[in-house]
Formats: sequence, C-alpha cells, structure tokens
Amino acid sequence: MKPNIGENIKKLRNEKQVTQEQLAEHLSISYQAVSKWENNVTTPDIFLLPVIAEYFEVPIDEIFKVNMKGYKNKAARLFALYDYGDREHKKENFNKAEAEYEKLIAENKMDGEDMRLYGILNQFYAQVLNKKAEEMLKKSVEMGIERSEGQLMGLLRSQGRHEENIKKYEELMKNDPDNVRWWNLLASSHNDFDKKSDTVKKGLKKFPNDAGLLNRYAEICKNQGKYDEAIEYYKKSVEQNNEIGSSYYAMAFLYKDMEKYKESIQAWEEVIALHDRLGLPDEEIEMGKEWPKQEIAKLKMLIENNGE
Repeated sequence: MKPNIGENIKKLRNEKQVTQEQLAEHLSISYQAVSKWENNVTTPDIFLLPVIAEYFEVPIDEIFKVNMKGYKNKAARLFALYDYGDREHKKENFNKAEAEYEKLIAENKMDGEDMRLYGILNQFYAQVLNKKAEEMLKKSVEMGIERSEGQLMGLLRSQGRHEENIKKYEELMKNDPDNVRWWNLLASSHNDFDKKSDTVKKGLKKFPNDAGLLNRYAEICKNQGKYDEAIEYYKKSVEQNNEIGSSYYAMAFLYKDMEKYKESIQAWEEVIALHDRLGLPDEEIEMGKEWPKQEIAKLKMLIENNGE
C-alpha cells in the first residue's frame, strides 16, 4: 500500500485544529495547494516536508505512514518527535514533551501508557545528560581538577561501567603505585565486596594513615555488622583529615542505628562545625546546617521519649 501523504497531513491539521488557510499561510503557499494534497491530487514539494513536520511537531517519517492513526494526545506526539524525529535528542524537544506530560499530571489525565512513555522520555534524556556530564568531567580532569576524577568514577559506576573504572585505575596504580588516590578510586570502583575489601586492606598496609582508606575500611566493617570497629575507623579517618564530611555523616547514622543518640547528636554537631570551617558562602553554610539541625531535633525527641 502506498502512503497517503495528503490524508496524513489532513489528520495532523485536524489534530492541531488549524485550517487549510492557516497551514498554507505558514508554508507561504496557496490554500488550494493544501487542498490538492489532502484530496490526493498532488503531493508537497520534498523541500516542504521538513517544514510541515516541524509545524505539526512530528517526525518526517510520520507523514509517509500508511494508515496513520495519529496520537492519543499531544504529549504522545511530542514524545514521538523526541524519540524518532530527533536523533540528537535536543533539550528543546524534551522540554516540549515534558511540559505536556506535566500538564496531563496536573489535570489528572495521565494513564498507564502515558506514564510509560514519560518514563522512557526521561530515560532517554538522562542518557543525553550523562553523556554531557562525562564529557565535561573528563575535560575537568585534563585541566588538573583532582575532585573531578572521583566524580567521573562515580558517574561511570552509576552506569554499571565498573570494569572500565577498574581497568583504568589498575593501570594507573601499576604506573604510579605510590599515589594513594588510585588505591582509593580502585576500591570505590569495585562492585564485588571481597575485591573492594582486599584493595582497601592492601592499601592501608601501604598507607596506614590515609583518611580515605580509613573511611572505606570503616564502611567495610559497618557492612559486616562490626559497628564498634567501624566507629573506631571513622574516628581515625577524621583524625587524619577533619574535613571528610562523609565520616561524620556515617558516624551520625551508625550511632543512631546503635541507639546511641547522644553520640549521634555529637556527630551531627561535627557536621555543623565542618560547614563553618569550610569557608563556604553564608547561604550554602545555612543550607548545609539545616539537615543536621533537623536530625538533632529528632534525636532529642527520641532521648526525651526514652526518658534519658
């Protein structure tokens, strides 16, 4: 069967609720030309097809479909434009589709299929963002920003690219075995608990006072249920570097799990003190303190309820 381009244009025009005259005006042609398309007398000039597709916000392929059924709503049409008609997955097309799905949510008109497509839309755009994030972090690493290396590792790890990280840091360790950064990053790259533990233990033999490795060994102890030993190593970590916020946070939560609420409060107070020491802008300091203050308030209520 041959595609009925004119009929498809008519369906799209009716969906968009525009007249032949309005379409013709947008294309700078006569309305009679549009009428001839829709009556299968003539077909549009090939150079007009991208303009027509853009006007109706559909992939060009849509215009050539046999028995085109159209879309259940504008959100689905814009999803198709982003998915099939935009191989670059541009932000502007994502934003258009997102706005329509959010409108459906606000109007309580979202059904299961809409939710499925909205989920896929965000999944595709997340891939675009991750690709951009990886590009920027690699450039930052090349420019000598050390923090970016760990963030790049974490990004790849979140995508399940553990082996890529492991291969990279094993090679860096081989060439530069006295650089403790590679030991820390290799340990973080491992998804296998035993391999992570083995790397940390070997690293601590070589660098017994490294705050990062001490922090990672504390995590290993915690995961094994050795809470007292974990606390001991968290403390050793902050003794070596009192600006490792993750150790304070970890102790705060671990003390709470151990029902040592007073000690947990002390750990949260260390988090607050850390924000003061870091010399951040006032707004960032206050934002960083808000969560610890909320946790301290909860802990004080637990202490009060327990009659301590």
